Amino acid sequence: MSDLPTSDGDNLPVDGPTSNDVTPDGLNPKALNVEQRVQGDRTQTVGQLSGGAAIASVEGQSIHIDNRTYQADPETVKRLVREELRVAHTEYGQPVGQGLTALAELMQVPAVKDAVITFRVVFQSACEQIDVIANYKALHDLLHTLELQCYGVIVQTAKLFPDDDMAIDNLMQYELTLQDLLAEMQQVAARETVATRELRWLSELQQAQEHLQSAIADLEGAPLKRAIYLLNRVLANQPDRINTQLNEAARALRLPDLVEALKFIASNLAQAQLDAQKLQQFEQGVEVLASLEQRLGALVIGHDYWQSFDREMRRIESTLGRDFIELEMSWPYLQDQADGLMDAEADDWTVEFQKNSHNLDAALKEQHPVKIRRFFKVYRQQARNRFFQVDVTLKRLCEELREVGGPLALVLRMME
Repeated sequence: MSDLPTSDGDNLPVDGPTSNDVTPDGLNPKALNVEQRVQGDRTQTVGQLSGGAAIASVEGQSIHIDNRTYQADPETVKRLVREELRVAHTEYGQPVGQGLTALAELMQVPAVKDAVITFRVVFQSACEQIDVIANYKALHDLLHTLELQCYGVIVQTAKLFPDDDMAIDNLMQYELTLQDLLAEMQQVAARETVATRELRWLSELQQAQEHLQSAIADLEGAPLKRAIYLLNRVLANQPDRINTQLNEAARALRLPDLVEALKFIASNLAQAQLDAQKLQQFEQGVEVLASLEQRLGALVIGHDYWQSFDREMRRIESTLGRDFIELEMSWPYLQDQADGLMDAEADDWTVEFQKNSHNLDAALKEQHPVKIRRFFKVYRQQARNRFFQVDVTLKRLCEELREVGGPLALVLRMME
């Protein structure tokens, strides 16, 4: 994320070319011979994950979420998330893909090929991880859809089952929705980039669907309760676990490394006698990829923040039927967490969310049970809707990133 502050040593070292050490094409092979500088583990670039360990050498601000630490300015992250949520649809994948395709064509010049081969390890790592991060994001998105469009309405409808004909009809529709979502998840799970051992919970969703089907067929409440239990068990645990896997995949992606490598290559090719149109296309692709890397990094952080917040809200929500002790004890922590989500340039959602936060705070001070439940429900729904927005936006960026995979693989093949 290049417009965030970086600690010393984060950028790839660049040796400027000298006039006495260039090829006939204008390239400086000595300056490009930096393979040893990028192979293996490197100091992480701002916006990358710390792998669960606090980074003591960070200058400036850090964002701490659970056991993860992000080297990033919180206000910059919020700005990038806000901008990405507001834009209609910015295309990243196509211009980056065109730029990489142009680079592959330029690699017909031996010196260009040699320059790119220097960064083989970076290209290889990025190419392998693009589908991984996209597939984990797809699974997370499907689970989020399951909660919003299936689980919640099943819980509400269960209160009227089996005495209400409309409730029976609705459950039949929700059972079909569950079938469709389960089929999509199984399709993603079948891809080689997703570890089978991490998807045993799919069998619980299968059982939930079967119990729901049985409840509708026999008009019995027991299998419906079992289906709800299984759905809740999956939704309480798996989104958070997949979010962790998503973070790990984002770290392994090493997208900042790829951006820096491409920038380095572009700066050296600019002095070469090459096809000007292809060179310009490549340079434009690098610029767009740098922007995608910034926004993808910010959305990963934002998504992690919302996942943590959502987990707390779900835990509190499960206790409100008994008493308000958990909410009262957790409320100062929730308010502190919410401050990390608030944008200085408040949009309509922020204004409304802050309003309902004040309402809930006042209800807790008054010890008014009806108001507490009502305002918490509104507060929870607003948070869930915003998380869904971030979820969908991150998924879109991951799909844009997936479009880069093919052209990136083409560049790798040209190295052979």
